[in-house]
Amino acid sequence: MNWADKRTNETMIRLQKIVFTAFIALVLILEGCAGIYMKREEILQILPDEIPREVSLTFRNAEEAFKGGQNDRALTLFGEILERVPQGKVASWAHLRRGELLLRDERYRESLEELHAVPERFRGDPLYYEAQYTIAASYHGLVMYDKSEEIIKRLAKEDISSRLRAQIFSLYGDNLAVRGKNYDALLFYLKSLREGPGKDRESSVKKRIETIIEDRLTLDELEDAAKMSRIRYPSGYILYRLARIQYERGNFEESASSLNKFLLYHFGHPLAERGRDLRQRISEIGTTDRYAIGCILPLTGRYSVYGERALDAIILAVGVFDSRGEIPVKLIIEDSKSDPIAARKAVEKLAKEDNVIGIVGPLGSTTSIEAAKEAQRIGIPILTLTQKEGITETGDYVFRNFLTSTMQIKSLVKYTFENLGLTSFAILYPDDSYGTEMMNLFWDEVVNYGGEIRGVEFYDTAQTDFGKEIKSIVHLDSQETEENSEEAEPFIDFDALFIPDSASRILMIAPQLAFYDVTNIQLLGTSRWNSPELLDIDSKNIEGAIFTDGFFLESDSPLVREFIDRFYTALGREPGNLEALAYDAARIIVTVMTEMHTEVRGDLRDNLLLLEDYPGITGITSFSETGDAEKTLYILMVSDNEIEQIQ
Repeated sequence: MNWADKRTNETMIRLQKIVFTAFIALVLILEGCAGIYMKREEILQILPDEIPREVSLTFRNAEEAFKGGQNDRALTLFGEILERVPQGKVASWAHLRRGELLLRDERYRESLEELHAVPERFRGDPLYYEAQYTIAASYHGLVMYDKSEEIIKRLAKEDISSRLRAQIFSLYGDNLAVRGKNYDALLFYLKSLREGPGKDRESSVKKRIETIIEDRLTLDELEDAAKMSRIRYPSGYILYRLARIQYERGNFEESASSLNKFLLYHFGHPLAERGRDLRQRISEIGTTDRYAIGCILPLTGRYSVYGERALDAIILAVGVFDSRGEIPVKLIIEDSKSDPIAARKAVEKLAKEDNVIGIVGPLGSTTSIEAAKEAQRIGIPILTLTQKEGITETGDYVFRNFLTSTMQIKSLVKYTFENLGLTSFAILYPDDSYGTEMMNLFWDEVVNYGGEIRGVEFYDTAQTDFGKEIKSIVHLDSQETEENSEEAEPFIDFDALFIPDSASRILMIAPQLAFYDVTNIQLLGTSRWNSPELLDIDSKNIEGAIFTDGFFLESDSPLVREFIDRFYTALGREPGNLEALAYDAARIIVTVMTEMHTEVRGDLRDNLLLLEDYPGITGITSFSETGDAEKTLYILMVSDNEIEQIQ
C-alpha cells in the first residue's frame, strides 16, 4: 500500500467513525427525548383511474362538499355514487365518507352500517384503517367503550401512518377519560401529540390535556406527571396546577418552589402572569396579618373630640366589648394629630411595620387626602370617613363611607317624584359652599327626573329677615305697589320648596313663609334638618316637611335599635351620625375579612367592591366601582311635632 492509498484508507476510517458516532448520538437522542419520532406518513387517497368515468364529476363535487363542511350535500352525493357504483374502491371510499359524515352528526349506528361495508380485502390500504378508526369512534359515541378499545388495540399493531396513530391514541384517551382514568388518558393524549395529529387536531388534544391537568388529577398524579414531562409540554400547566393545589392546602413554601420552577422554565407561558400573581400573593401572606385592621383618627389636636367619638364606635365594631370573643380581629390605632403629614406617616407605619390588611379613617379632608395618596402608593385598602368629594379618584385602593351631598339629593328627589308625585320645585338656599353645592345638585337631579325648577333665591348666612327672597319666589315683589300692597297674594307655581340649611335657620324661615301665606307646599330639606331643635317652633309651619339622613336615633329598625342599645351599654351615651358611619365602616371591613375569602390586601379591595346590600346602621350599603359608598338613606318627616321615619 503506497502512501497515498494509506492516507485515503485512514481518511475513510475517520469518516466511518464520525458517521458511526453521529448515528449512535441520533439513536440516543431518539430514545432519550420523548416527542421525537421517525414518523411514517401515508396519504389517504384514491387515484383517478380508480374512479369510474360516469361518477367522476359527482365524486369531485362530493369531495368538495365533504371538505367544505356541507354535510347533507356530501352525504347525498356519495349516496348517488353508491347507487351507480356499488362495488370496488370508489364504493368503499363512499361508504367511508358517509360513515365519517354520519359520525359528525352523531348518527353513530348509521355510521357503523356504512363503515362495516368497507371490506377487509382493503386491509393494508389507508382506506381500510381509516374506516376501522371511524368505527372505533362510533362505538365511543354509543358508549360502547370496550368495542372501541378492541379496535384501537388491533389498529395499534398495524403499520399505519403517524397521523392515524395519533388519532387512535387520542380516541383511546377519550375512552379512558370518560371512565375516570384521567392520568392514563393524559399519557395517551401525550402519545397522540408525539405522533403528530395535525394542526387542527393538535389544538383539540392540547385542550383536553389542559382540562385534565386543571381539575382532574390528584396531587400525586400531578407530581408524577411533572417528573415525566420535565420542562417539555405540558410541564408549565402541571407546575402551575401543582402550585395552586399546594397553595390551597396551605403549603406555601412548596407552592412557591413550584412557582419558581414554573417561572424559570416557562416565563412566556400563557399562565405566567397568574403564576407571578400567585407568587406575589404567597409573599404577601407571609408579611400581612389578615386579621389586623389599622385605624387612623385625630386623637389629639383641634379635631380630637370627633376622633374620640369615632374611635368608640370602631372599637365596638371590631368586638373589643364582645365578651364571646368570636371575632379574631386586632385593632391597631394611630393618631393623625389632625395633621396631613402625621396621617401619611401613620399609613406607612400601619402597612409596613404592623402589616395590617386594611385601614379605617381618617376623618378630615386634608388628612384623608394625604393618607389616601400614601395608601394607594403602598397598595393597601383604606376606607376613609370624609365628605371630601373626589377622594376615591386617588386610586383603586381608596374607598369612602360617608353621607355625601349627592347621596342625599338622589334619595330625596327619588322619593318626591316616585312616592309623592311632585314635579315642580323652588329653591331657597344660603349663599355658602354647602348651600350652593346642594342647590346645584338638587337642580340637576330634578332635571334628570324630568321636573322643573320654577324659582331660585339665595340669602346671606348672616341675615334673619327672608321676606325679600320669599316674596321674589312667589312673585309678590312684582305685584306690590304702595296702593295695593295689602291686597297682593302669592303666586305659587311650584309643588315643593327645597331649603338646604340647618334646623336653626329653618326656625327663622318657616314662620316667615307662613306670614306671606306660602303654605300648602311640600318643604324639603337635608340631614341638617334632623335635629330636636327643629321641633322648637310651632310644628304647623313645618308639618309634613321631608328630609333625609343616614342615621336616625328613633328608628324602629331592629338592627339600629340593637346598635344603639349596645353603644349605650358600652359607653354610657347615645351615638350620633359620626359614630354610626364609623361603626359601619369598621364593621364592613370585619365582615369582608371574616366572611369572604380575604387573605391579602388585594382580596380586601376586590371584596369591598363585590359587597352588595350590606345591612348598615346608616342604610343598605354597597360600593360603586369608584370606591364610593352607595346607600339607601332614611326618609324622615315632621308629623305631630315629632320626627318620624317614613322610609
